[in-house]
Amino acid sequence: MTAVKSFSFLFLVSTVLTTQALIYKDCGSVCGKVRSVAVSGCENSNICILRSGQNANLTVVFTALEDTDKTKASVHGIIGGVPLPFPLPQTDACQNSGLDCPLSNGQNYTYTATIPISTAYPKIKVLVKWELQEARGKDLFCIEIPSAIL
Repeated sequence: MTAVKSFSFLFLVSTVLTTQALIYKDCGSVCGKVRSVAVSGCENSNICILRSGQNANLTVVFTALEDTDKTKASVHGIIGGVPLPFPLPQTDACQNSGLDCPLSNGQNYTYTATIPISTAYPKIKVLVKWELQEARGKDLFCIEIPSAIL
């Protein structure tokens, strides 16, 4: 029995130590609370690699801290402190993003989006700032993800 407990403990510790989550920073979520963030291909990395000519898929689980009937997504690449807009195929986050608007205070939601990484983008390190705003322009979530376009 003791050997089983020891093995289980070692397995748990090794799993925790080898599992890395996507590194992100909350940059001002005032109307929501971020629960988790995932970007395809960036699960075990300190910097998210965005492949030129491919799509990046984002999933954010968050809790709304107020009611809202509209949401708008905004993405910027911050290079040298200068925010440059990344065009999104759909900025209305109530459409094709997994959200069912209106959003209700205290409810958990899963937002998903795909952003094409254009071959015209320079191969450079970039801080990706992704915001989801409620009807009055306040952030349901604001996250920054250290990234590089390759």
